[in-house]
Amino acid sequence: MATLTSLRTPVGVPAGLGRHLLADLRWTFRPPWTWLSGVGANLVLAALWWVVVPFVHHHHGDWGVIVGTYLAGFVLADVTSTNVLGADHERVATALADGVSLRRLLLVKNVSLLLVVAVPLLVTCAAISSEHRHLGDLEVALPLVLFPVLTWLGIGNLLSVALPEPALPLRRRWEQRRRWRTTLRWLLVLGLPYALSLAVDPLRVVPDETVRWLRGGEHAGDLATGAAVLGVGLAFYLVGTALALTWHRVRGVRLSPR
Repeated sequence: MATLTSLRTPVGVPAGLGRHLLADLRWTFRPPWTWLSGVGANLVLAALWWVVVPFVHHHHGDWGVIVGTYLAGFVLADVTSTNVLGADHERVATALADGVSLRRLLLVKNVSLLLVVAVPLLVTCAAISSEHRHLGDLEVALPLVLFPVLTWLGIGNLLSVALPEPALPLRRRWEQRRRWRTTLRWLLVLGLPYALSLAVDPLRVVPDETVRWLRGGEHAGDLATGAAVLGVGLAFYLVGTALALTWHRVRGVRLSPR
């Protein structure tokens, strides 16, 4: 097993956090579009699955929230968010070797995902909600959409550190198909997010229960409710990220043999 820090490339990492984020976004929108292609593929899968299992009997009344949470859960339950280190293994290896902290790397990757995935979802949610309800409801609707985003980012950070898998062309994967250990690990990394989505799915009741509990009280305003839901999602994110950093301190970040 080779550690990420043992892999050196000539790719530099900008010193400032803002420049680092801009460099990461430029990498995202340039070939080979490693994880951006995963976002697109999962959007297509989400649309197809929506046709198979429509939301005819969904209990939630705000279609903006329904669409936003559905897409957030489907798109982020993917190697897009659960293999952010392996998908960008060469640049990550250089950054770690040059002394960039894992905390900063995860932060940059998470903010990139938020800008590329969460912002369009929030805009979509706001547009749909404003068509059917007044804009004041967005104080609750937008946190409800952000909740699955933050939850999956926290889970993704842990899986990205525990099981980083380098992004290789499919032709290379085919050539390595007889290396069963390598192939099985790759398939595990691909399939694990979808399997975990079944385990994470019950967490969807947390925002609803939070809203129900707060609105059963005397002070249950939209702003307080939205802040509480957002706080719960942020807590899930912070716990997942803390576990990822702990894993790194104890076991390091490792890649499977190529």
